[in-house]
Amino acid sequence: MQLISTLALAASASALVAPVAPQTSKVVRAGATLDDQLKKIPGVSPLKNAPADYGFDPLGFAKVSYPRFGLPDDELLRTNNLRDAELRHGRLAMLAAAAWPIQELVHPSLAKLAGAPELLSDGRSPSILNGGLVAGPVPAFLLATAAAIGYLDVQAEAKKAEYPAEDWIPGYYGFDPLNIVGGMSPLAIKNMQAKEINNGRLAMVAVVAYVVQEAMTGEPVTSVSEQFFTPIIYYPWVQHLLTDAFGIASFRS
Repeated sequence: MQLISTLALAASASALVAPVAPQTSKVVRAGATLDDQLKKIPGVSPLKNAPADYGFDPLGFAKVSYPRFGLPDDELLRTNNLRDAELRHGRLAMLAAAAWPIQELVHPSLAKLAGAPELLSDGRSPSILNGGLVAGPVPAFLLATAAAIGYLDVQAEAKKAEYPAEDWIPGYYGFDPLNIVGGMSPLAIKNMQAKEINNGRLAMVAVVAYVVQEAMTGEPVTSVSEQFFTPIIYYPWVQHLLTDAFGIASFRS
């Protein structure tokens, strides 16, 4: 019995002792260099610390240098420019992913209120595959949108020129009116950057899905995926629940 107690105490005491690294690990790392360690980290950026950089580049775009199109020979500058372009497109896609279904939902009511004809009679958004890009005020709106995007790009390049190329953070232009990242730790800021670019990537895929879905089905995305765009209060089971619980009339005839 005393032997068992002694062994138990020895086992519990050993749990409080810091573990000692095995000697073999020192031998393995003895000939390794920093470059060898960096190569093991997944990532397209040579710094291996870009947010949401998972090393996914199957076509090798990050290795193509073409200075006339903003792809210099320097690997760091080239990957930073590519990351900046991805962020810009992702931000625009996030706006488009929200605006596309919203305009399909509100345009009929706004057109009726203004006494203007609907742009597409079937309720779809004007696009290259859907048509309607030359109907009514659409061309003027597209030109105004392109001009606004061009103006923002010019301002972004001017802001970018204020920093040394090696110190510039892709996608950073000092625009944070709500001070969202104010007071955040560097780790929290990096997590926020990863969320932004991941949501931007998803939004780019979503916009392409909108275009293909409407072209193939001939119906607006708000009808094809009605469950995502119908207010919950309009669902029949919700109306029945409200009617049975509160004795009120249904909200939709």
